[in-house]
Amino acid sequence: MTSLAKKDALALLKKYKVDDRVMEHLWAVHDYAMEIAADVECDRNLVEVGSLLHDIGRSRSHAIDHAVIGAEILRKEGVSEDVVHIVERHVGAGLTSEEAVQLGMPPGDYIPKTIEEKIVCHADNLIGSTDRVSIQDTIKMARQKWFDGAVDRLIQMHFEVFKPEEVEIPGKSSVSDNLDKALEKYDLLYKTRPQGQNIIVSLYGRDALKAKKQLAK
Repeated sequence: MTSLAKKDALALLKKYKVDDRVMEHLWAVHDYAMEIAADVECDRNLVEVGSLLHDIGRSRSHAIDHAVIGAEILRKEGVSEDVVHIVERHVGAGLTSEEAVQLGMPPGDYIPKTIEEKIVCHADNLIGSTDRVSIQDTIKMARQKWFDGAVDRLIQMHFEVFKPEEVEIPGKSSVSDNLDKALEKYDLLYKTRPQGQNIIVSLYGRDALKAKKQLAK
């Protein structure tokens, strides 16, 4: 548990003169992260504080090193490591030491470990500047710009941070044969498993409940 509170995070952002544009992004990531956190077992205060502070390093740099700079700022301020790690590990879907060195960062393990780190990291991936971006569009972008391993981590992180909605559908039906098409308009990823003659579809993402209701019809 972290003793840092929301008001303390906001005070730090003000102290380091984080500009209005970055603040708008921080609030957008905060709001999405808190929505995700509401449905899973986690330290919600830590998610709140970490999401607000994840880009504090942009007060000094907008390059990829802003995560390292942000972590340095927070360590200097005596902020606990559980918050520091959220800031330090939020770039992309996390970076291995090898990936970090290739990008000009200090060697180190920048892969999110805890559920709180993953929630903030993934919420950040699903926010552009201030608008929400679908997981499908985020994956397309990642495949063009990220390391291959990072794309795999992005997809796995999506399954880890969202609580699934499950629906059982007949195994022999047009829907089961065309799930990709049936779900293409929804902001989610899915997994399937057999259940007798039927199929259990596990839906992960913002539109999971809407898609569940559609498939159940």
